[in-house]
Amino acid sequence: MASSQFIVSDPFTVNFISFKARQLCRRSDFSRSDRPDLEQEMRLYLFQKAHLFDPARGNIEAFVTNALKTWVAMELRYRKRGKRSESYRAVSLEGTPVECEGDVICLGAVLLEEDGSRRLQVQTTSPSEQFELREAIDHVMANLAPQDQELVTSVVANGITATARALGVSWRQVANALARIRCEFEKAGLGVD
Repeated sequence: MASSQFIVSDPFTVNFISFKARQLCRRSDFSRSDRPDLEQEMRLYLFQKAHLFDPARGNIEAFVTNALKTWVAMELRYRKRGKRSESYRAVSLEGTPVECEGDVICLGAVLLEEDGSRRLQVQTTSPSEQFELREAIDHVMANLAPQDQELVTSVVANGITATARALGVSWRQVANALARIRCEFEKAGLGVD
């Protein structure tokens, strides 16, 4: 039996929890500020379920993946349950009158796209900014060695584990190579996260 601390502190677990938290924070019913709480709740759930891990039946990666997928499903179900209850009341933007410059109009007419982006904590980029970002990424990719270009392309398309399996190396070797490559993107001003 592996200890709870060993499972929770495993590098795969740490990365997978971070990935799942970022994934959830992209949903409209979560925000970026929920990320540390989500990560903590996932660690706690794994800590509580670690006694179920049997190394003879599978590896840590499979156990963590299945356990956290279960936790995510339970969390989403829990959040939806609150919306079905009697105490949850949706507010219509068209049916909510507000006063704006002396006139009474519906709330939907006052809100801008930037208000929605701010609420969801997403940053909108203009077409020119998107073009510059694509150009910067293309520039960095062109300066990488061909095997690094293939590695990045494979990880983007298939993920770290599948790429490692296809190359016949450990996921840790792929993660180390990505850390080295990430430095090139950071030098070009392309921060990660």
